[in-house]
Amino acid sequence: MKIALIFSYDGSKFQGSQSQKHENGVEDKLKLALSHVGIYGKLISSSRTDKFVHANAQVASVECGEHFSDLGRLANLINRHSHPYINIKKIIKVSDDFHPRYDAKARTYRYIISHDEFCVFRSDYELNLPKFDIKMANDLLKLFVGTHDFSLFMKSGSDTKSPIRTIYKAFCYEHKNKSIIVFKANGFLRAQVRLMISAVFKAMTLQNPSEKLLEQIECKKAITRIPAPPQGLYLHKIFY
Repeated sequence: MKIALIFSYDGSKFQGSQSQKHENGVEDKLKLALSHVGIYGKLISSSRTDKFVHANAQVASVECGEHFSDLGRLANLINRHSHPYINIKKIIKVSDDFHPRYDAKARTYRYIISHDEFCVFRSDYELNLPKFDIKMANDLLKLFVGTHDFSLFMKSGSDTKSPIRTIYKAFCYEHKNKSIIVFKANGFLRAQVRLMISAVFKAMTLQNPSEKLLEQIECKKAITRIPAPPQGLYLHKIFY
């Protein structure tokens, strides 16, 4: 039978989510944990994340034996070998034709910015910045909503077939002494979220910020090609 794993991970402990030659990807560690409980099928993840990017609810599928009827117990068994940096939250049985990547309707990312005094113990999990104009940030983030060619918002060398993506939501809100930026889209290019965030912050330092940001969104001129640091970025949820 085919199962879907919903899991979180600490991206700072891996060289990205994808399997690596040096076997320090999230998938490498998860496949090793699965092998300890007798599951050796091909692991397919819904999304790739870069080094230092975290996940709250990544989704992956794998084939396993029908004897794994108690999926709650199976999650506990896998966690014995995947902890402390990967945690299986839930396992569900899915149809044989389920594909965690191609069946996904939308994905949500969150970027966490702390305005507290810098803390070395939290530096892998949030970006530390002074407070900024939330209203201006939201005005700029709204410009991303819709279907656009995001060629100027992806890392060079990306192997994507099309740079066209549809952003459903893009906004920022305050919680305690943090600012959280949220993006929901039908998909994201490599480093797209981080490049959109850096472009917003760059535009906020320029005259006519909306016009400057639109120049990059409309593929006329890039105001920045440097992604925001990955530490504050979380793959939050996959929608099916």
